Amino acid sequence: MNRQLVIRGAAISIAAIAGSVFLASEFLGDKDSLASGAISDAPVEIRGASVISPYGSTTLPDGAAPALQVSALDTSPDKAAAATAQDSFQPELSFAEPAPTVEPILALEQAQSVERSLCDASLSAVPAIDGLIELRLSAPCNPADRVVISHGDLAFSTMLDSAGVYTGYIPALAANARIDVFLSDDTYLQAQTTIADYADYARMIVQWSGAAKIDLHAYHRGAAYGDAGHIHAMNPFDPAMEEAFLVALGDGKGVEPMLAQVYSVPAAQAGTARLELEAAVNAETCGTDLIAFVMPTLGSSTGSVEELRVAMPECGSGDGLVILDLPFGSSTSLTEPLEFTSDQM
Repeated sequence: MNRQLVIRGAAISIAAIAGSVFLASEFLGDKDSLASGAISDAPVEIRGASVISPYGSTTLPDGAAPALQVSALDTSPDKAAAATAQDSFQPELSFAEPAPTVEPILALEQAQSVERSLCDASLSAVPAIDGLIELRLSAPCNPADRVVISHGDLAFSTMLDSAGVYTGYIPALAANARIDVFLSDDTYLQAQTTIADYADYARMIVQWSGAAKIDLHAYHRGAAYGDAGHIHAMNPFDPAMEEAFLVALGDGKGVEPMLAQVYSVPAAQAGTARLELEAAVNAETCGTDLIAFVMPTLGSSTGSVEELRVAMPECGSGDGLVILDLPFGSSTSLTEPLEFTSDQM
């Protein structure tokens, strides 16, 4: 049975008994008066109750005193001799502990702490095949936010999806690879992993910012443009050289987008590849100086980042391409500046 109902019923019973005792004592007198038959000729009106004599008169015959049990109504001075209704009914009452009071400021801090925990961003980096780093970024409270990701001298920007998640693969530039991520709300994340086979590859890194359209192209086995040995961002693999590939990083969205493309090939086959850089001439790039940064690697050796500045054709000459040859392979010195040659198409 419900504990509250038991307690409430006990309280009502005690109040009823106490009320009955008070009324009987007030309006009927004590037991001595009743025993002697001394009921007043002018009885006091009793509201809500009555005492009816079987004899019908105010004078009772001798020996006809009614035997009334009035111990519960006793008004004699000796109260200890008569047990009361309260003495015979003593319910055990128990009460729940009061709920702790939470200060408003503390409650607000707790709510803010829960909100922060739900918004906690996380970054993980684990080794993948072919000297790559598998990256996963989760920022639940930063949906569609712009982030900047960097690994050594490689950096690019991208947009998180509607759930605040980004996943991708980044070519490793060191055995002990460290990834840094910057969110637009100044949140900074870092992850580290070990890439045991990073030195098995030669790479060419090209990166730039802004609206320029730049593409890195690699040609294997003397292939020409469009042949099977030609790989680029839209065709990143060569079926005959499965470990050679090209990775495009960044999505060109957001303010001041940072983009990069990285070509990778087994170091032992680096001498078989020819690299070109294509820069599109259009209304946004004509008459400007196109600036990109390039950096080659060969095994565990890494070249320095070099600025590549190209004077684009004047506007009005029509759209086209500026093509630059990029020195690459075992014959390329990583300690001396790279030399570029360009053609216009």
